[in-house]
Amino acid sequence: MASTILKPDEFSNLIESSINRESIPKKKTLSHELTADNLDWVSPLKGLFDEQLNSNLLISDVDSINFVDFPDVVIEDNNRIKISYKVNRKDYSKDWIERDLDFSGEIIIERSGNQLKLDLLTTHSSKETEKINKKIATEISKKLHDLNIVKSEHPNIITFGAFDNEERVRFFKRLTAGKKPNLSLGTVDNIEINLDQNGPKIPNDPQISWMNKTVKRIKIDGDRLNDIFLISDEKYYKHIHILKMEIEYPFSFGQNSGRCKIVFSFSTPSKKSDIHEESEFIFFCSRVTMDNNINPDAKKTVSQRIDFSLKDLIELKYNEILSERSAKNSKTVIDNDAS
Repeated sequence: MASTILKPDEFSNLIESSINRESIPKKKTLSHELTADNLDWVSPLKGLFDEQLNSNLLISDVDSINFVDFPDVVIEDNNRIKISYKVNRKDYSKDWIERDLDFSGEIIIERSGNQLKLDLLTTHSSKETEKINKKIATEISKKLHDLNIVKSEHPNIITFGAFDNEERVRFFKRLTAGKKPNLSLGTVDNIEINLDQNGPKIPNDPQISWMNKTVKRIKIDGDRLNDIFLISDEKYYKHIHILKMEIEYPFSFGQNSGRCKIVFSFSTPSKKSDIHEESEFIFFCSRVTMDNNINPDAKKTVSQRIDFSLKDLIELKYNEILSERSAKNSKTVIDNDAS
């Protein structure tokens, strides 16, 4: 319909804008518990994708995709590995602008500090590279688990179903805190919520009862999260799903400072798809504004440092939720024993 109304160049710009949104690099955080200290987890991963056959198995069930650059395992130091690749998607059923596109993917595996934990930060720029990343993470996990280096064959990953409704809202709210010293307190630009159709019955309260008549998703603009009554008052948490939040953080890394806008949400097959229990938590940077002029390489370094600060922030706030849940469950057991 839009193509019959818009001028040809306007329609092309619309399509290109859609492609750009798809190709924005999106991140996920995963982790593994190590079975012991001083284990060599790097060497087993060196030749994981040396054979092209092994790489091609990653795309055997992904339609219209071929590798431009095969997965390359680069050992950056004794505690860090990077795996990067590029694929090409040819789909002749699409408009000519979307017909032939390249997408990149990346996985960084590192052990930071003295914790018995491996962190994985995955980056995908399309649904295809998201799927390939999952397969690479599975191969890594299986290899290390078979060698008794990590405790589980399945990495820890944050999903929609990892929270109840109340925990999920608290988790998103706490992400606004930032991560000192590099990310300062953030400002909420907007959130998306919907009513939990399978949740508790909505009370006869005008503050929330109107949601019974709303569409699936509600986008609420707000300067600060606490200005939104559904989020500021905890009694409503159990009735709603929080689906997406955009936060703008001031940041500072040495002499480089500015602001970055980050989008937190859950991955779905398409924008129109419903979020399900296994939908994975993702984040991406939609805009970086620098206070000072820097060259492209320096800006890339700043973006990477933002990503890792966000990874640490997400893990910190998620672990807080898990600790509170554990403490609550322990108290319930003690109270039950006492009675």
